[in-house]
Amino acid sequence: VSPGSLHPADPLERARHRAWIEFASAVLADIAAFYSARDEDEFQARRGLLRARFGWLERHLGEGPYFAGERFTLVDAAFAPAFRYFEVFARLGDFAFFDHTPRVSRYRGALAARASVVAAVGADYAQRLLAFIARRGGRLAAMVDESAAA
Repeated sequence: VSPGSLHPADPLERARHRAWIEFASAVLADIAAFYSARDEDEFQARRGLLRARFGWLERHLGEGPYFAGERFTLVDAAFAPAFRYFEVFARLGDFAFFDHTPRVSRYRGALAARASVVAAVGADYAQRLLAFIARRGGRLAAMVDESAAA
Protein backbone atom coordinates (compact mmCIF):
# COMPACT_ATOMS: atom_id res chain seq x y z
CA VAL A 1 0.00 0.00 0.00
CA SER A 2 1.43 3.35 -0.98
CA PRO A 3 0.29 6.86 -0.08
CA GLY A 4 -2.66 7.99 -2.15
CA SER A 5 -3.85 4.47 -2.85
CA LEU A 6 -7.46 3.97 -3.86
CA HIS A 7 -7.49 0.81 -1.71
CA PRO A 8 -8.16 0.85 2.03
CA ALA A 9 -5.07 0.40 4.21
CA ASP A 10 -6.62 -2.37 6.31
CA PRO A 11 -6.08 -5.76 4.59
CA LEU A 12 -9.51 -7.14 5.55
CA GLU A 13 -11.27 -4.00 4.31
CA ARG A 14 -9.16 -4.09 1.15
CA ALA A 15 -10.33 -7.66 0.52
CA ARG A 16 -13.93 -6.60 1.05
CA HIS A 17 -13.44 -3.80 -1.48
CA ARG A 18 -12.00 -6.24 -3.99
CA ALA A 19 -15.12 -8.37 -3.63
CA TRP A 20 -17.28 -5.31 -4.34
CA ILE A 21 -15.15 -4.46 -7.38
CA GLU A 22 -15.89 -7.97 -8.66
CA PHE A 23 -19.58 -7.36 -7.93
CA ALA A 24 -19.43 -4.17 -10.02
CA SER A 25 -17.88 -6.21 -12.82
CA ALA A 26 -20.77 -8.68 -12.60
CA VAL A 27 -23.19 -5.74 -12.81
CA LEU A 28 -21.48 -4.65 -16.03
CA ALA A 29 -21.95 -8.15 -17.45
CA ASP A 30 -25.63 -8.04 -16.42
CA ILE A 31 -26.01 -4.68 -18.14
CA ALA A 32 -24.65 -6.20 -21.35
CA ALA A 33 -27.12 -9.07 -21.04
CA PHE A 34 -29.94 -6.55 -20.49
CA TYR A 35 -29.21 -4.47 -23.58
CA SER A 36 -28.60 -7.64 -25.62
CA ALA A 37 -31.79 -9.46 -24.55
CA ARG A 38 -33.62 -10.69 -27.64
CA ASP A 39 -37.16 -11.11 -26.38
CA GLU A 40 -39.46 -9.68 -23.72
CA ASP A 41 -39.07 -12.59 -21.29
CA GLU A 42 -35.29 -12.41 -21.32
CA PHE A 43 -35.42 -8.61 -21.18
CA GLN A 44 -37.60 -8.65 -18.05
CA ALA A 45 -35.50 -11.37 -16.43
CA ARG A 46 -32.33 -9.33 -16.98
CA ARG A 47 -34.09 -6.21 -15.68
CA GLY A 48 -35.12 -8.14 -12.56
CA LEU A 49 -31.59 -9.39 -11.98
CA LEU A 50 -30.20 -5.86 -12.13
CA ARG A 51 -32.87 -4.60 -9.74
CA ALA A 52 -31.95 -7.44 -7.34
CA ARG A 53 -28.25 -6.57 -7.55
CA PHE A 54 -29.01 -2.93 -6.73
CA GLY A 55 -31.16 -4.09 -3.83
CA TRP A 56 -28.16 -6.03 -2.52
CA LEU A 57 -25.91 -2.99 -2.93
CA GLU A 58 -28.53 -0.86 -1.14
CA ARG A 59 -28.26 -3.05 1.94
CA HIS A 60 -24.48 -2.64 2.08
CA LEU A 61 -24.04 1.06 1.36
CA GLY A 62 -23.44 3.51 4.15
CA GLU A 63 -24.43 7.14 4.18
CA GLY A 64 -21.90 8.02 1.47
CA PRO A 65 -21.44 9.95 -0.55
CA TYR A 66 -19.14 7.18 -1.81
CA PHE A 67 -18.94 3.49 -1.07
CA ALA A 68 -16.47 4.03 1.77
CA GLY A 69 -17.99 7.28 2.98
CA GLU A 70 -16.15 10.50 2.12
CA ARG A 71 -13.24 8.76 0.41
CA PHE A 72 -13.35 7.84 -3.31
CA THR A 73 -11.97 4.30 -3.80
CA LEU A 74 -11.57 1.74 -6.56
CA VAL A 75 -15.04 0.43 -5.73
CA ASP A 76 -16.40 3.79 -6.84
CA ALA A 77 -14.22 3.73 -9.94
CA ALA A 78 -15.73 0.33 -10.79
CA PHE A 79 -19.36 1.37 -10.26
CA ALA A 80 -19.18 4.76 -12.00
CA PRO A 81 -19.12 3.39 -15.57
CA ALA A 82 -21.84 0.88 -14.73
CA PHE A 83 -24.17 3.58 -13.44
CA ARG A 84 -23.54 5.78 -16.47
CA TYR A 85 -25.52 3.34 -18.65
CA PHE A 86 -28.70 3.97 -16.70
CA GLU A 87 -28.79 7.66 -17.54
CA VAL A 88 -29.02 6.63 -21.19
CA PHE A 89 -31.48 3.79 -20.53
CA ALA A 90 -33.77 6.34 -18.82
CA ARG A 91 -34.11 8.12 -22.17
CA LEU A 92 -35.78 4.98 -23.52
CA GLY A 93 -38.15 4.15 -20.69
CA ASP A 94 -38.73 3.84 -16.98
CA PHE A 95 -37.30 0.48 -16.02
CA ALA A 96 -37.59 1.13 -12.27
CA PHE A 97 -34.06 -0.02 -11.58
CA PHE A 98 -33.68 2.25 -8.57
CA ASP A 99 -37.25 2.70 -7.32
CA HIS A 100 -36.55 1.11 -3.94
CA THR A 101 -32.90 1.97 -3.51
CA PRO A 102 -32.50 5.52 -2.17
CA ARG A 103 -28.91 4.96 -1.04
CA VAL A 104 -27.93 3.60 -4.45
CA SER A 105 -29.66 6.57 -6.07
CA ARG A 106 -27.68 9.02 -3.91
CA TYR A 107 -24.51 7.07 -4.63
CA ARG A 108 -25.17 7.23 -8.37
CA GLY A 109 -25.71 10.98 -8.11
CA ALA A 110 -22.49 11.53 -6.17
CA LEU A 111 -20.49 9.54 -8.71
CA ALA A 112 -22.15 11.28 -11.67
CA ALA A 113 -21.25 14.67 -10.20
CA ARG A 114 -17.59 13.84 -9.65
CA ALA A 115 -15.36 15.72 -12.12
CA SER A 116 -13.19 12.68 -12.92
CA VAL A 117 -16.28 10.62 -13.76
CA VAL A 118 -17.75 13.36 -15.95
CA ALA A 119 -14.44 13.75 -17.79
CA ALA A 120 -14.08 10.00 -18.38
CA VAL A 121 -16.33 10.05 -21.47
CA GLY A 122 -16.90 12.42 -24.35
CA ALA A 123 -19.90 14.67 -24.75
CA ASP A 124 -21.30 12.29 -27.36
CA TYR A 125 -21.35 9.29 -24.99
CA ALA A 126 -25.15 8.94 -24.93
CA GLN A 127 -25.50 9.10 -28.71
CA ARG A 128 -22.72 6.57 -29.18
CA LEU A 129 -24.23 4.19 -26.64
CA LEU A 130 -27.68 4.47 -28.24
CA ALA A 131 -26.17 3.74 -31.66
CA PHE A 132 -24.32 0.74 -30.21
CA ILE A 133 -27.51 -0.59 -28.60
CA ALA A 134 -29.43 -0.10 -31.84
CA ARG A 135 -26.86 -2.23 -33.68
CA ARG A 136 -27.30 -5.05 -31.10
CA GLY A 137 -30.76 -5.77 -32.46
CA GLY A 138 -32.31 -6.78 -29.13
CA ARG A 139 -35.42 -5.70 -27.27
CA LEU A 140 -33.80 -2.45 -26.14
CA ALA A 141 -32.73 -1.73 -29.74
CA ALA A 142 -36.39 -1.63 -30.70
CA MET A 143 -36.90 1.04 -28.05
CA VAL A 144 -34.00 3.06 -29.50
CA ASP A 145 -35.68 2.86 -32.91
CA GLU A 146 -39.00 3.96 -31.40
CA SER A 147 -37.42 6.93 -29.63
CA ALA A 148 -35.63 8.02 -32.81
CA ALA A 149 -38.93 7.93 -34.70
CA ALA A 150 -40.69 10.06 -32.05
